[in-house]
Amino acid sequence: MRSSKKKKKKASHNTAAADDVTFSDLPNHITCDILSRLPLNSIFAFKRVCKLWRDLTLEPYFAKLHLSRSPLSLFFYHDGNDNNNNNNSPSSHFEIIPLHDHLALGRRNRAMKFRTEIHFPHMHAQVVASCNGSILLRNSSSSDDDLVTVCNPLRAQHFILPEPPKLALQTHKSILFGFGHSSSTDQYKVLRLTHMGSPARLYCDVYAIGIDDEWRSIGYTGQPPTRIISQLVFLNGALHWIGIEKSRFIYSFDIEKEQFGSFPLPSCIEEDCNCLGVVDNWLYLHNETQSIAWRIWAMKDYGDFGSWTLEWFIKEPIIYMFTGSVEPLKVLKDGSLLMKFTKTNLRTQVIKTTLASYNPQTRVLKKIKYHVTLPRTRRASVADIPCFVSPMDALK
Repeated sequence: MRSSKKKKKKASHNTAAADDVTFSDLPNHITCDILSRLPLNSIFAFKRVCKLWRDLTLEPYFAKLHLSRSPLSLFFYHDGNDNNNNNNSPSSHFEIIPLHDHLALGRRNRAMKFRTEIHFPHMHAQVVASCNGSILLRNSSSSDDDLVTVCNPLRAQHFILPEPPKLALQTHKSILFGFGHSSSTDQYKVLRLTHMGSPARLYCDVYAIGIDDEWRSIGYTGQPPTRIISQLVFLNGALHWIGIEKSRFIYSFDIEKEQFGSFPLPSCIEEDCNCLGVVDNWLYLHNETQSIAWRIWAMKDYGDFGSWTLEWFIKEPIIYMFTGSVEPLKVLKDGSLLMKFTKTNLRTQVIKTTLASYNPQTRVLKKIKYHVTLPRTRRASVADIPCFVSPMDALK
């Protein structure tokens, strides 16, 4: 009897002790692990609960956990100049839509809004690149001055880069920007490529955030391509683009070593496949949407030039459901390819974005509904993974 009473008393004591333990008593690494699994709107709600949880979301450990688990998302940038108000500092902001698999079922998904203090007076900003949830914006004015800003919407941080070197005026000139990160040195760098002159010459300038005080001009080893025909995309620590020098090559710039490289495209890939991008850590190439069918090639094994595979082939007549440019985003769990279509109204400059999934088994291309507050004149978007790590941390 005494033994039974002791057990009951001990059990009662343990229950009382358990009742006194709260979520705040958990070790920080366990709390970070739990918070990193939550959607963005829940994380920001928890940040407002107490100072401890707010500070935990700024820890590098939490940021890396969240980055490894966060889904690919669409970042929509709304330029403050589009608001048509009389304020000296119009409100610019981002809206972010997580691209979960349930989007393929046609459910509505509401975006989260993140305000910024970015404002380019009398100019419109355009999204030119992104890396680890940080966005690179460039003024889209007709002047030769490049005003470039890097910003992280989740951290409400932005940094205006020093003005890049002035270039001689040329009738035929193309300027491209790339944005990348070195995982070994934890450095973020911006690359500016300027292709101009006759004979053609490639000018290369790089800026390391938190390291450089100004842009550095770097030499280009080897013959520069006569033409650059794609945007710059980041994968495996390097920026990539397509150039033509007698034949087509994919050129690369290693972020850490600041070295250039190149490799030819196989002859099996058609010449009209000049759009370069990244989907699920694959480099891909596809042809223009004006063709009667879309052909999307993927390098299944990075660095193996023989691993290019015709991964998706979308035939007519379903392609006529959409017009404008197309960008593959990710492969969904059912094997469908999630894609983004953009079309610009040349008169109003309104950019319409459409999401769709293509199932290669059923050959069905289906629009996906989502909700974003419509701006009055224009919109720019980019796909990336939201991240609480910020390049601006290096500035401290």
